[in-house]
Amino acid sequence: MKLKTAFIIQVFLLLYLNVSSQSTIDSLKSALNKAGKAHEAKCLNDLARECFYAGLTEDCIKYAEMALKSADKQKNNTEKARAYINLAIVYSSFDEISKSKNYALQAISIAKTLKDKSNLGEAYHLMGILNDQSGNYDQALEYYQKALTIREELDDQIGIAKTLNGIGQIYSNKSQFDKAIEYYQKSLKIKEKLEDKRGVAILYYNISNSYLNLDKYDLAMDNLQNALNTFEAINQVEYISNCYNLYGIIFQKMNNLEKALEYYQKSLKITEETGNKRGVSDAYTNIGIVYSLKNESKKSIEYFEKALKIKREINDKAGIAVCLQNIGLAYQRLNENAKALEYYKNAYEINQMLDNKKEMASNLLAIGNIYKDIKQYPSAYDYYNQSLSISYQVGSLEIRKNTYLSLYQLAKTTGDYVKALDYHELYSQVNDSLLNENLFRQISELQTKYETEKNKQMIELLNKDKEIQATKLARQRTVIVFFVVGLVLVLILVIVILQSLQRKKRDNAIIAREKAKVEELLLNILPVKVVNDLKEKGSTQPEGFENVSVFFSDIVGFTKASATMDPDELISELNDMFTAFDDIFVRHECERIKTIGDAYMAVCGMPVRNEKHAENIVNAAVDVIKYLNERNATHQHKWNIRIGINSGRAVGGIVGVRKYLYDVFGDTVNTASRMESNSEVMRINVSENTYHLLKDKYNFTERPPLEVKGKGLMNMYFLETNF
Repeated sequence: MKLKTAFIIQVFLLLYLNVSSQSTIDSLKSALNKAGKAHEAKCLNDLARECFYAGLTEDCIKYAEMALKSADKQKNNTEKARAYINLAIVYSSFDEISKSKNYALQAISIAKTLKDKSNLGEAYHLMGILNDQSGNYDQALEYYQKALTIREELDDQIGIAKTLNGIGQIYSNKSQFDKAIEYYQKSLKIKEKLEDKRGVAILYYNISNSYLNLDKYDLAMDNLQNALNTFEAINQVEYISNCYNLYGIIFQKMNNLEKALEYYQKSLKITEETGNKRGVSDAYTNIGIVYSLKNESKKSIEYFEKALKIKREINDKAGIAVCLQNIGLAYQRLNENAKALEYYKNAYEINQMLDNKKEMASNLLAIGNIYKDIKQYPSAYDYYNQSLSISYQVGSLEIRKNTYLSLYQLAKTTGDYVKALDYHELYSQVNDSLLNENLFRQISELQTKYETEKNKQMIELLNKDKEIQATKLARQRTVIVFFVVGLVLVLILVIVILQSLQRKKRDNAIIAREKAKVEELLLNILPVKVVNDLKEKGSTQPEGFENVSVFFSDIVGFTKASATMDPDELISELNDMFTAFDDIFVRHECERIKTIGDAYMAVCGMPVRNEKHAENIVNAAVDVIKYLNERNATHQHKWNIRIGINSGRAVGGIVGVRKYLYDVFGDTVNTASRMESNSEVMRINVSENTYHLLKDKYNFTERPPLEVKGKGLMNMYFLETNF
């Protein structure tokens, strides 16, 4: 369980917090007194928004509700939609997300009826923020995309920049930080054109934060320094404090805790001087985290309690939940589990009220860990399963991975080795998905680095060409000087070209090695033909095959044996056998499709067609039984299998987009599975289709017709072997 760091610049403030002044509010009040009934609702809405910008939330609510009543009387639905939007904005600042969503949806309904694109775009954007705040990232992204489409139609550059920034925040929350940076940079370009210095600085801050999460500390610091310089130039003191705070987080991640503490103290000093209670509480939180990392848990609790007190004063419910979670973790490290459990449960109740699903999943995982530590295993299972369910809803691979790991440890502790094996496999699958994402990201970065270097070399060569042209012009003045200078330039050019070629060769070698790693990874999970299609075309299509033979095997008594064996030993046994199976099927030009527990499936005749598909798959099956007989003679654990084979038509293709899986479908596959389930120990049971293809080459024993689920009576044949 990780400590929750306090990030001061929140999405909502980035998108809606502007600078207002009392003079602006006074001016609007004067305009309101002079306005007629027809313009009253508009003036009230303008006044409500300015009050919000000035932090006068109660006045904002008052004027927005007055605008709503005025608009109703005048039947001015445009201003009615604006009033609902203003109410949604202000209640969101109180973390009353459900109430805020209700107002935003009413605004959307009115704007749709009026075909009022301006209010509709803002309401969609607001729903993106609200779903982001409650952890519904996919829904938030849908609303942001709708807002972006409308704002692009209106050529609303300010609105486009805000929505691009919001989309970037969603990808950041989904831990897709490269994608987040892409959208932040799009927003940054617009803000620079608009000469919005404050907006530019905030986007540099957000980009820095994303690079920090990618562990690219140099890029994080470069962008953060740009943000700090701009905030200092426009004298945005509170945002300067935010930058110091983020510097602290960077140094904290680099494990330079003393430097982190120095910057958190700088941030604390500014927030105390400006009376920014939220900033003070966040600084206390981060200082507490540093002391926790220094194993000074009691001192960390002291700072977390200070932060919690202020969070309660300002009614920052999300912040209260973060503080409670951090205090719970500190008490857990002190082995005071009762106190830790109390704080974790209080944090969960608040996040449940806020509908913040990602934090709920994190809280539930922490509670489950406490129950595991105090040996209340049924309760631990219950909380782990709740955490797992929510992690699937919000798409959090990190929480899902940690929950499966905890479930594996719990099952192993309670002696339920079958469950332990299942959970370990699921943990490995999720962990592999995370590793694959990182690997592909690293390869993409290498390719980008190569292209950048190549462009840099081209610029250098063009510059050298200009120098040569200048030297030719100088030749008219003096042949001797030209000769000497020209010779020097030629020598420099040769050196530059040689160095460039060497550098290019090194870069190409790096890319070739990384590409080979990716290809090897793909070949481990996909057939060679499919991998070649992906490399050549960038995609592969499902394909039907008329002549295919399918092999199924299942280890007899595996479930019973697995209940008495250590999970590590069990996995080692399976790995040893299935590795040998893989070698046998490759030798006979067959393709392993997948394993499911102790079941093994292979095919011949797809994705590469093979006229000897039936003969090859049968020969492979015979070798599998030979291998097991030989292995059983020399190993402690004796394993026997049943084998079933069928031939016919099948369809094959890739399933999934986040983790590729080549799979085979069709009635032929189902029948092969039925052949296996109706086979006998260490016998090869084939269908009537396979028998007719091979009856002239092998000896078979006809079996009495058997009733097969979903098929009726079917003829089957045992292949006679010499062992």
